[in-house]
Amino acid sequence: MKGRVRIQKADFSADAELDSLLSGKVGGTVMFIGSARGGSPAGPVRHLDFQAYGPMAKRELERIRKRAGEKFGVDGITVIHRTGRIPAGERILLVAASAAHRDAAFKACRFVLEELKRTVPIWKNERGVWSGPEPKGKRRVRK
Repeated sequence: MKGRVRIQKADFSADAELDSLLSGKVGGTVMFIGSARGGSPAGPVRHLDFQAYGPMAKRELERIRKRAGEKFGVDGITVIHRTGRIPAGERILLVAASAAHRDAAFKACRFVLEELKRTVPIWKNERGVWSGPEPKGKRRVRK
């Protein structure tokens, strides 16, 4: 399967990542780009800080990528997540999936994004409060 997983401080080129997934086999590529919002209900936000447990986060992203590829039959998936201080308006995350048909690409992209948010040990600090996935073995209580 084409694509890659990266956790990095540097920005990325969405165009370069898209070009790496295109081929004569694919009819659709879906790309999600997450960026740092400049505000929250509590007021303006100048930047977000991200930390990752690097090796574990990369392994988990690879597992999610492989599972999405098998589940949706896609040709390629790329996932890039930045760490460090990211100013408002800059890119944080790229998830891109390419497949013969658009439905599989959309589903794979959404699956990767939701699983990443749910299980990958990457934490966000906004206004001094860290948030991230639930620790494994803990269950969320719905109200």
